[in-house]
Amino acid sequence: MMGRGFLFGIAIGIGIGIYAAPMLGRPSIGLGEISQVILATVKGPDRIPDKATWPTSEQAKSELFRISNWDISKYGDGSTVSVKRCIRIDEYSIACELSAHLGWIEGEKCVESVFEGASDRWTMVAAKNR
Repeated sequence: MMGRGFLFGIAIGIGIGIYAAPMLGRPSIGLGEISQVILATVKGPDRIPDKATWPTSEQAKSELFRISNWDISKYGDGSTVSVKRCIRIDEYSIACELSAHLGWIEGEKCVESVFEGASDRWTMVAAKNR
């Protein structure tokens, strides 16, 4: 029983191969063009911003405290926030992964956040503990 299914699969595969082989020679179906289109989309100039345009760690810390309604004068000294990586969402928005060491919580917390603005001043519009 196992042998018949295997042979049937081979026959189907050969049939598809014979049908698809002439199409592979056409320029519009070639894998080279497809991979170049995909790479151009992924590596576009607006997809991954330069680290110099990311929010600074101090901006991220102050914005995280502001959006969470935490008192930075009370808890800010024992807390640090660092920006791990960012990706551009659109012309005015950027999504970032933050690492937060908060003074009243033991250990490191990962925070995903969305910033809006420009490279000189970022405003956090959303944050989520991961």
